[in-house]
Amino acid sequence: MLTHDASPDSRCGCEVRGRLDSAAHWQARSMTAHQNATPKIQKKLMTLALGLLLGVPGAARADVGFKFTTIDVPGSTRTAANANSSNAIAGEYDDLSGATHGFILIASSYRTIDVRPPQSYTAINGINFAGQLAGTYIDRSGGFHAFFSDKGVAFTTLTPPRSVRSQGGFINSQGQVVGTYRSPDNKRHGFLWSSGTFINTTINVPGDDPVLGTVAFGINDLGQIVGDYVEATPPNKRHGFLLSQGTYTTLDPPGSSLTVAEGINNGGVIVGVYFDGNNQHGFVLSNGVYTKIDVPGSTATAINSINAQGEIVGSYDDKNGTHGFVGAPAQ
Repeated sequence: MLTHDASPDSRCGCEVRGRLDSAAHWQARSMTAHQNATPKIQKKLMTLALGLLLGVPGAARADVGFKFTTIDVPGSTRTAANANSSNAIAGEYDDLSGATHGFILIASSYRTIDVRPPQSYTAINGINFAGQLAGTYIDRSGGFHAFFSDKGVAFTTLTPPRSVRSQGGFINSQGQVVGTYRSPDNKRHGFLWSSGTFINTTINVPGDDPVLGTVAFGINDLGQIVGDYVEATPPNKRHGFLLSQGTYTTLDPPGSSLTVAEGINNGGVIVGVYFDGNNQHGFVLSNGVYTKIDVPGSTATAINSINAQGEIVGSYDDKNGTHGFVGAPAQ
């Protein structure tokens, strides 16, 4: 699931979710907040079951298999699948004019979602079985805002106290939304919102960077939250994290130089994206074991969400551009 704001280091830490589009996007996000990103990056940047112990992470292995199906919204120039429930897939796509719209895919039917037309950016980053949505939109002045919506009909902007910009992440079956905001000192913090109330606006991994901070992307029905944070000490590496019962656990696939945990299902399986050197891969973390996931023929893969059936969604790059995908567990 990523997005970034107009600031140089925007979605991995990020303020929108346009999730992940390329290795260049993530590499830019791993740099300091003061480093300039290219216009392309600025455009694109935007778990475990209760009480389960992670154990010692094992080496990546290939015993988790998926059957992949590409998702390209008709007429789009770029598609990213950011979220899935048991009955729908949601995400974002760019049209021929360069505007970004949210979408919902049910069976073979696509529905476009725009928070406030004719704005140029809407991304859906969370969807639950009831059809409630969470995501990010950009207003006419360029401000980033998290939102909640009941079936894409009415939209509620989510503005944590002292927020100067925000982005929305996933939404669980209780309608709880996780996301990220910047406080006036420009630091990133995760938040948890439910039924009109901000339950928590201080989701920060202890010792995180004073600016790049912590980003919350995924939540399951047990209230476990995943995301990423940047460590405060050099080399200021970006790690994934799990927050469960008040305890933070760092997540890094073996050999990772940058990790983002994107989603978690009720079975405690965590998915995300990582870099090993210059290469971008998706990962699945189950029972303490990391598995590297690459869509066949891709040059970069990101996994953004996993549902109760173990189906994953995300995006991948190939010579023809960026595409969404769904991966069904191989039988």
